[in-house]
Amino acid sequence: MMELACTLARSPRRLCEGVEPELELREGERLVRRPFNHYAPALTDWWIVPSLELPFFRFGKYFFTWDEKKRDTLQCGFGVTKGLDPMLKKVYPSKKGRRLLMEENWGWQGFYPAMMRGELAELLRTAGAGIGHKLELIFEGGYVDDPGLFNPDSELRKRDRYTLVYDPADDSIRVGGAKRDAMCLKFLNKVRDWKSFGEAMMTLNAEAFLWCDLFIANTYRIPAADGETAGEPMRTPAEIHAEWLACFRNYVRC
Repeated sequence: MMELACTLARSPRRLCEGVEPELELREGERLVRRPFNHYAPALTDWWIVPSLELPFFRFGKYFFTWDEKKRDTLQCGFGVTKGLDPMLKKVYPSKKGRRLLMEENWGWQGFYPAMMRGELAELLRTAGAGIGHKLELIFEGGYVDDPGLFNPDSELRKRDRYTLVYDPADDSIRVGGAKRDAMCLKFLNKVRDWKSFGEAMMTLNAEAFLWCDLFIANTYRIPAADGETAGEPMRTPAEIHAEWLACFRNYVRC
């Protein structure tokens, strides 16, 4: 198993800025860099999304993130959101609530069937063979209230976070960690291989009221100082794009 490669793009913002010029635009397409926190752009997570539209959770997109306290690694990859079943219009009647309903133009609606055809497994096998270390599939989900009908007396909804780890050495996928605050993603406990992964994704897709973000991530190490990189594998933003992010280009679209 290869060690993590280093990058001198020392923040999500720098890596995002370095990757953007590598992305070829399709006819009529526009790719936009977005910070998660506009008031702290140097430290916050960043996204590249295929539209100026806000909010942008319906799109497949690139993400760039880190642990803001440690700042010793960067994660980047592809993010996609599974929204709420459009049959729930009466349950989410406000304008903001209707935005949560997953219409046909959501990225999940294209990514899910591709995933069920085995495209994600094959993509990770191909990319993982070159990268040479474990990759992560991070699921964050929970049940959501209509944001336009906010009740200050109600309790905040809890969320689960599961990390599935893909190991290219033996083509295995299994649970690497879980935070079970809502107990709504517990079906992911059954993932032992790609067959059980597909079954879990069918369960996820069928959950009408469940909101879930999926992040497919590779990790790069940030050296403490420039001089510490001698003899270590190093990746420029262009190389990170070529070996990893380019794999998801077909899913980053309007």
